[in-house]
Amino acid sequence: MLSLDHPLWQAAHRPLFFCAGLAALVAPAVWLWPVGLVADPLHWHLHELLFGMGGAAVGGYLLTAAPSWTGAGRVGPQSVRALTLLWLLARLALPLAESLPFGLILTMALAYFAALALILTRQLIAARIWRRLWLVGAIAGLALGNAAVLADTLGRHETALDPLALVLLFAVLISIIGGRAVPAFTRSWLQTTVPHRPLYDNRLLSFGALIATALGGGMVLAGQTTAAGTWLVLAGVLHCLRLIGWQGLHTRHYPALLLLHLAWLWVPAGLILMGTAMQHPQVLPVAAATHSLTMGAMGSMILAIAGRAAMARQDGRLIAGQGLVWAFALAWLAALLRVLTPFVPQNWPDPVVASATLWMLGWSVYLWAYRRALQGPVPFPILSAQRREVTV
Repeated sequence: MLSLDHPLWQAAHRPLFFCAGLAALVAPAVWLWPVGLVADPLHWHLHELLFGMGGAAVGGYLLTAAPSWTGAGRVGPQSVRALTLLWLLARLALPLAESLPFGLILTMALAYFAALALILTRQLIAARIWRRLWLVGAIAGLALGNAAVLADTLGRHETALDPLALVLLFAVLISIIGGRAVPAFTRSWLQTTVPHRPLYDNRLLSFGALIATALGGGMVLAGQTTAAGTWLVLAGVLHCLRLIGWQGLHTRHYPALLLLHLAWLWVPAGLILMGTAMQHPQVLPVAAATHSLTMGAMGSMILAIAGRAAMARQDGRLIAGQGLVWAFALAWLAALLRVLTPFVPQNWPDPVVASATLWMLGWSVYLWAYRRALQGPVPFPILSAQRREVTV
């Protein structure tokens, strides 16, 4: 066990963003393993993608951003190490599910989310930042979803929770967090480079897209897939309209920022594809459309944001090295190939295997490139090279 003064525990993003990469790496491996090696490969894949990769990324980001909201210091090494161990413990929940009591399995799986919610609640209440307490509710939602997936997988309860609703919960989180981070980082960069190019982000469009996504998730839970599809297409269109004022084309001069914009493209695209699949499954299978939000929006956004912590800093800029650029490109293309899988001719090599291979290769490169973020002094701000931190 590494001591508390080890550099790994000095900031929450260090181990948690690395854990997110590990979960992303192994989540599709189930499709490459021999048949029968995993009792329920679909649920294991879903569990690790949403609650392994997504759970670690949410924790790493929130505990990195919280000090800029509260004005307090970073989470202490003891809490960071405990959270990391709880996340690792949760990864054992499904493999040990058949040999341990269900209550113990549930405790193993949910302890990480409970500890994360407790730490965030304490920080927000101490700083009297009530408007961000909804984030604690979102963490609770992830925990409840995790419990429902486990209960369904183990046959303890025939849950009515559609896994698509969990995917849409992450879409809401990405819409809020990414929808603030991308324009905030872009605006900060434009102000110091080309101040005559102001960024415009229509808050009404943002709010409308968020509400439409939430309503789509509600319709999924109610079993109204056609109505859900309509709301999700509307949400995607509203997000597309937001992009008009984001100066996305100009970010080609700044690769670290361009990655964020390319990742964000999966949000409106994924919502439109998901909505279309729900309305016309004969045109686009729901499974393929779902991966536009999981591999596409979730994976790309996690990689683009987490990768910033490992980028070099030079003259107020983040330098996206070749490793992180290649990692992002491979993961982005893997998502695209997975979405296009239904349209690949049957006599071609299996596109699911090809997509999984590209994805795993991309995240392997990410983990190698991210090693620089695990050592040395913690830079500040962590996700930006600007001395004046961007609050997102």
